[in-house]
Order: sequence, then structure tokens, then C-alpha cells
Amino acid sequence: MTELMVTDVLVVGEGAAGQTAALAASEEGCDVIMLGDGRPPSTAVSTGFLTFAAHDRFDRGQLFEAMSQVTGKGLCDSALLARLLDEAPKVMAEVIAAYGIPVDKVERGLRARRAVNKSGRDLLYGLETEYAKRDTVEDITGLMMEFSSTHGTALYAQLRKAVKASPGIRRLRGSALVLDPGSTMVGALVDSKPVTIIARSIVLATGGLQGLFEFTDNPETLTGDGHGMAMDAGAALVDIEFMQFYPLAVREEGVPTLFLYPDFPKLSTLTNDNGENVLTKHLGEGSQYLSELHNWDQLAAVVQTEIVEGQGVYVDFSETKSTDWAPDSLTGTFLSKCVPTFMSVPVRIAPSSHYTVGGLKVDVDGRTSLPNVYAVGEMAGGVHGANRHGGTALVDAITFGRIAGRHAARNLGGNAAGRNTSLLPPPRKAGRKAQVADLMGNLRRTNQFALGPIRDGARLQSAGERFAEFREEALSFGWNNYTEMQEVLRVQRAILLSDCMRRAMFRRTESRGVHCRSDFPNSSDAWLKKQVVALRDGEFHFDEIAVGRSNARATSHA
Repeated sequence: MTELMVTDVLVVGEGAAGQTAALAASEEGCDVIMLGDGRPPSTAVSTGFLTFAAHDRFDRGQLFEAMSQVTGKGLCDSALLARLLDEAPKVMAEVIAAYGIPVDKVERGLRARRAVNKSGRDLLYGLETEYAKRDTVEDITGLMMEFSSTHGTALYAQLRKAVKASPGIRRLRGSALVLDPGSTMVGALVDSKPVTIIARSIVLATGGLQGLFEFTDNPETLTGDGHGMAMDAGAALVDIEFMQFYPLAVREEGVPTLFLYPDFPKLSTLTNDNGENVLTKHLGEGSQYLSELHNWDQLAAVVQTEIVEGQGVYVDFSETKSTDWAPDSLTGTFLSKCVPTFMSVPVRIAPSSHYTVGGLKVDVDGRTSLPNVYAVGEMAGGVHGANRHGGTALVDAITFGRIAGRHAARNLGGNAAGRNTSLLPPPRKAGRKAQVADLMGNLRRTNQFALGPIRDGARLQSAGERFAEFREEALSFGWNNYTEMQEVLRVQRAILLSDCMRRAMFRRTESRGVHCRSDFPNSSDAWLKKQVVALRDGEFHFDEIAVGRSNARATSHA
């Protein structure tokens, strides 16, 4: 018999968005279950910038223009962006004060203050038992917290303390796997046991899709578990073709894929296997040093172009001196520990998946197309259009997390007639031995090559053929317990989400924001519209919504 758990609000995910939503719902008097698998999210390794509408240099109208047109390239959902700019200053002030988040004033807003002489693990010690284990550093998140405290870790730790202190929040270790279509019931594994959670509202906050790519500066566990679960239940996604890449992520063997934060000295250059200056080669004689380039999306496309052509790309610090490096440089700290020869030997890099711009389609309260189901943080799409404005990721997550948490608590409804049958697939299925790690690795490599910073129709079509092979292989897998079932389900959904992104990228025959097509290098006014996609009867169905219009023009599925 499957165990039943009942709550007012279920929050799935425990980054900045999920924790803020859980705290907001609890403060409204609701019983809250926060379900997370215990692995630190992107918040814990973020740079901690809190750029929002209270810029000294911008008024609201100027900021709206900068985010919607200059950065978002005309595709921002105007209502969502207006809500963000209207609410962010007030929400951020509330959250900073309520949860004791230390911040410093910076040029474009605020930044979570980095702790001195404490590692990230030190900051989190006592909040979670796994952070005390110093011999279990396996992924980039663990290593980042081990060698250095980050600004984001300080913010994350304060939110975690508030959650732990809240009597209305019950935190469970586990994963949500199945969202019952048409209801607010979730099939989950809690402490490896099958559970059905009956809620009156659900907030999804499981992060982005960066882990679907071979190189990511986020935790590689971000493989779209929440997106896949919601998509299977019929939720609509928007702007899914837009993935932001950071151009300078370390690609040295045995070294984590952490991005090189631009606090390195000005005389840093970019070279390839032939010793050519990559910036001069692609951008002209006026570009020689990385400090002279401020368009990171353009740089990501340049680096990817070299890689696709078979070149290795490197950051060369040989012109810099030790005195040029700031004592608290994140890049210098990381390289000193992991690549000690970085001052004399060029460091190999590649673009890393950095931020998922698209996601589930939501309204200004965070509601998805599914009744009483909300999405926040990188699970939600639409507000940023074709690209995200720098420094707004945490502000987006916290602002809409608080908005959605409050709205969910004040509008409890749901359709969750209790039943003690499991929503999960059976614990055993006959089939071939599941080679999940190998298949996920092949998927990530295919995505990095074909769905990366620069794309073309031929590679996207070829990727589609590969995805069909991957899907057939994954469907043949069997399993012998719930843990194996979860891994198979994860890779099946990862393939489906990858193909969803690929189709949206293939359909958008232009370059706009972070979507760069080498075969369609220019923007087109014909594509001043958003793509909305839903899965129905096993097929993707796309709609196109002209910007500024609420009506959608339906198109045949592709």
C-alpha cells in the first residue's frame, strides 16, 4: 500500500525560488511540504548578484526598455516583465530583511556578501548532514563549496536557515516523479519509498535544463525533472529554444566545468590550437583582449564556431603577472587549486550551459496551464524573452517565488481525491539492462554539438535522428526497483525535452538573442513571436503568439 501525505502547498525544489515560495506560503498560515533530493541547487554556486529595478542609473521605463528590447530582443512577455520590475524592489527588501541576507551595494544593484575565511561547506554545516562530509566532493557544486565560499552560498544558507526554523514547513528528502493529469496529486519517492502527496496547490521549482548539455557551470543534475513531469501532465512550455551559454568554462581533463568569472586581469587573451588570437580572427584587429569584449553571447558563438571546426580554444594568462590578480578573485582561487599551471600554460575552455531562458508558460502569478500548479525560477519561461538581463536570475527566482507562494496559499483549490494506489510506474519492468549513464552521456554530447551556442539546420536534423535512436534505446530498458525506474524515467524525459528544444530551434529560422543560427544569421521581423509547445498524444504541438497579442496562431506540429 502506498503511503499518503496531505498538505496545503507542495513545493518541489529547494533553490532560491523553491525556498522563497515555501516560506511565503507558510507565512500565510499554510501547511507546506518542500520536497528536494538534497543536492545543492544553482543558487548555492551563483555569483549572488541582485540586480533589480532600483538601479541608480535607470528609472523603471529605461530598465523596461533595456530588458525587453536591448536584451530580450522584443520577445519578453510584457505583463511578466512589468510585474517583475514593479514587485522586485519591495520583495527583495522584504526577503533581505526577513531572512538576514547580508548584502553589499554594487554598481547595478546589490550583491549577497561573501563570507570571509569560510568555505561554502562551512556556511552550510549543520543545516544538512551531507555538507559535513568533506570526502564526498563529486560534482561542481560540492567542489565549489569546498574550495571557496561563494556569494550565492551565503544567500542560500540564510534561506535554508529560515526554512529549517519554520514550523509550517515539512522538508522531505525525495523526488517528485509523476504529476497526476488534471489533479494536484504527485507520485514521489520519499526516502526511496513510493508516496502519493495530496496537495491543494503545487509550486514547481526544480531548476533549469543546463544538465542536458555536456558542459555546464551549474550542477549537472539539472536535467529537467520538473519540466518533464509537467510536460507529461500536459503543461505548455514557452521560449524553450533560448538557452544562455557562458563562453569561458574550463574544459581541462579532471577539472570541473566551472566558468571563469571575469575578474581576471585585462591582458588575458583567447587562442586556438594554431596559436591564433581567436578574437582578432573573428572580430577584427581592434579586438585582442577579453577585457575589450562585453557581449558574452557573441563570444560563446565565436568559441563554439572554433570547436565545431575542430579547434581547441584556450584562455592565455601568460601576459598577466601575479600582482595583476585581485586577492579575492574567484577565477584565481579556482585555477590556483585546480589548474596550478594556469599562469604559464593556456587553459582550455568551452561554452557552458548557464541559464535556461525558456520554461513552463506562466501568468503574472506564476500559474501554469495546469490548474493550481505554479512554476517559478528557471522552471518558468516568458519573462526574459530571447535573453536574460545580467544579474536578474536570483531576483526573478526570489520575486516570483514569493508571488507564487503567496498566491498558491491564498487560492487553495486543487483536485486531489485521496486514493492509496501509487501514481508511479511499477517497481519492476522486464527489459534490457539499463545503461543510463552511457545514454545520458551520449545525449549530452549531442546537445552540446548541435543545440549549443551556434546551430544550423543540418546539425539539428542530424540530432533529431540521434534522438530517435536514443528514445528507442531508452524505451527498451528494464528495471528491478524504484531507484532504477527513476533513473530510466529521467533519461527518457531528458531525451524528450532535448527533442522539444531541438524542434523549437529548428523552427525559428533566424538569429535572436541567445538563439544563433549560422544558416540564418540575421533577425527577422516575421519571428517577432513566441513559440508555445505542449505534448499531446505523444506529439509536440506548437503555437505561435505574436508579441503583444494574447491570441495564438496554431500551427501543425513539427
